Amino acid sequence: MTSSDRRVALVTGAASGIGMATAAALARDGFDVALLSRAEDDFGAAVDAVERHGRQGLPVGVDVGDPHAVRDAFERVERALGPIDAVHNNAGISIVAPLVDTTDEMFDRLVRTNLTGSFYTLREAARVMQPRRRGAVVNTASELALIGQAGYVAYTATKGAILAMTRSAAAELASWGIRVNSVCPGTTKTPMFLAEFDGAADPEAEFADNAASVAMQRIAEPAEIAEVVAFLLSDRASYVTGAQVVADGGRTNCVPVGTIGVAAQ
Repeated sequence: MTSSDRRVALVTGAASGIGMATAAALARDGFDVALLSRAEDDFGAAVDAVERHGRQGLPVGVDVGDPHAVRDAFERVERALGPIDAVHNNAGISIVAPLVDTTDEMFDRLVRTNLTGSFYTLREAARVMQPRRRGAVVNTASELALIGQAGYVAYTATKGAILAMTRSAAAELASWGIRVNSVCPGTTKTPMFLAEFDGAADPEAEFADNAASVAMQRIAEPAEIAEVVAFLLSDRASYVTGAQVVADGGRTNCVPVGTIGVAAQ
């Protein structure tokens, strides 16, 4: 894709973290990018990340848990930028709590943003893409959709559901020329992840423990996850749909270094 090609991408949760990094990667690849996030978020850095690649960044404040707001946002984007070719369905929140301390309100907030919001966004993407018989969507799930971790029962319920939704949508939309995949990021240096350490007695030690649980012995940068998303949304992934791509430094599938009998390199 050359910079002269006019293509349009939409990214939710785009004001920071993986969403902002994806917006920058897509702009580099020649997309104008609609940046969707909560109205109260600061879009400045995300707009700059897109525009430094010579593409247009359109900030749109939206509550993804409101179906009318999501539809309005898609319509606004298409009026301003043109037909949407690619969607990174990325908005999400994290609430960490033991199962017995997870309140109804906590659970409802997680479901409304992570799952219901992802469904509304995916539905609108299909609605605008089907008449054109083309398009690609990547849904952000999590490595925790694949493994169990204490304190994340409600969160993992939403992310596991996203994997199931991705597979069914991919099956339904393949005949329309629309690909749907999911990315399962591991621990990544996003504001949401870093905020989880605020209440720790020793945040530095907690961070080090998290890194030690990863085979690659480090936490991902948002740009590393964004590259996976950008690939899945590109024509280079033209024969990939219904997939769940795990980008977690080996955490879910590899034993961390230090196994008896294997010397570190």
